[in-house]
Amino acid sequence: MTTPAYSELVTAVRREGEAMLAAIRLGIEPDVPHCEGWTVEDLARHVWQVYANVTLYVSTRATSRPEVLPQMPDGDPVELLADQLDSLVAALSECDADTPIWTWVFNAPEGAIFWARRMAHESAVHRFDAQNAHGIQEPIAAELAADGIDELIDIVVPRVYSRDQVTGPSGTVALHSTDGDVWHLLLEAAGVRRVERIETPQVAATGTCSALLLTLYGRVPTTSVDVTGDVDLFEKWTSVLNF
Repeated sequence: MTTPAYSELVTAVRREGEAMLAAIRLGIEPDVPHCEGWTVEDLARHVWQVYANVTLYVSTRATSRPEVLPQMPDGDPVELLADQLDSLVAALSECDADTPIWTWVFNAPEGAIFWARRMAHESAVHRFDAQNAHGIQEPIAAELAADGIDELIDIVVPRVYSRDQVTGPSGTVALHSTDGDVWHLLLEAAGVRRVERIETPQVAATGTCSALLLTLYGRVPTTSVDVTGDVDLFEKWTSVLNF
């Protein structure tokens, strides 16, 4: 799998962000499925904060985490989010992929591409959340979803295990996408490792890249993909990733 080009990631931030806003404008009162305790307004406020933080990192070319982060001003949260999306896209567009910028991981690609990639996937998953709150379920584009699975395994999972002091289940998992990609994973108590091939995984999940990604993020039930083998292992592991 290959990460999309920097310009494609920035375009995805804009596209997914605009689609998220369109769904949020349908109403901010509904609860967001699979985001416990959140309404659509809470989702908008959360995404505003993430966008504002990253805009600060990127626009200032931060080399360490800023001590003071932006605070959401008074006003309509939806319009504030729309303005912040514009600011984020502008900040990313003014960088090259390898422009040095601080990140919160040590094993990620260096430079602005980390944040363009992270924001593309943040926007795509939360776009799904906003739409789902209004009874709409549009899949994530296959190429973006495939890279989202790569990013989840390589970048997000290690952070979640470390930050939340997770003790995960142990076993072997294969993820087969009907879009043509496959991931072979060795689950360990302290993390997840890719392996080249597992001949007989304990559990295998098959579905589109979008369905696999949304299942791993806990946005759709595990029945959204075809799970064979140790279903309990798969459900225990995906429950670790629900955040």
